[in-house]
Amino acid sequence: MVNSINMVTIRGEQIAFSQEGSGDVDLVLVHGFQNDRTAWRPFMDRVDGTRFRVVAFDLVGCGESSTPAEWTRCTIDEYAADLLTLCDELELSAPIVVGHSLGGATALRGALNSPDRLGGLVLVAPASTTGLDFLPDDQFDTLRRPTVEQQRALARAAFQHPPSDAEFEELMTVIARASQVHIEGAARSMRDFVCIDKLAALTRPALLVCGDRDRHVPLRNLLATQQAIPRCGLQVYFDVGHVPFVETPDSFAADVSRFIDTALARR
Repeated sequence: MVNSINMVTIRGEQIAFSQEGSGDVDLVLVHGFQNDRTAWRPFMDRVDGTRFRVVAFDLVGCGESSTPAEWTRCTIDEYAADLLTLCDELELSAPIVVGHSLGGATALRGALNSPDRLGGLVLVAPASTTGLDFLPDDQFDTLRRPTVEQQRALARAAFQHPPSDAEFEELMTVIARASQVHIEGAARSMRDFVCIDKLAALTRPALLVCGDRDRHVPLRNLLATQQAIPRCGLQVYFDVGHVPFVETPDSFAADVSRFIDTALARR
């Protein structure tokens, strides 16, 4: 369970994180847009704590982390810098970063900025590396300044198989805590996240995981990202939406574990 909270000052902001497990392989989990570290609960419940030391943290402007004054502190570039600094602060050795959606983009940016710092990447339905080229302008305005009902609609669209009413309301409680500066900064930076031509420089092991019914990031964009990364593995789940670690948690955990075994063998 992702329950215990630790706090650390990273680049002038307080970042909340949990650290569990006693293994010698470091995993860092980076959550998605308008979420927090508790999103990873289905995966955390299936991680072998004797093999892994797992860190899950709240992005600035989300969850228990502090809220900065300006949206410019809540972009993919800023979050990537936080990720790398957190890894240094916690003395994580060649961690494998598992990033979902916005968190996947954060992991990619971190790997591009510091090619030798991370041990591998698991990109779970990552934000498109060609920006929001699939999103009309009027829908972008909704994305960056949503009403409560629009937030609910966006959350529902993440699932091909909806969670229970109680689980959905728990998710909405988390989303309601996301600050407007996070929403604005994340949305703007996802629109500007155009780096597909730089992905060929990545050398660490990578796996892209997604569902074939993702309504947040088109499958064509996800496949374009995977194909642009050298020797990047691919796992596409049938009849699954934007959050495969929630909709098919057992398969997700098993596939990530197999990828990690392969990645470690290549070190």
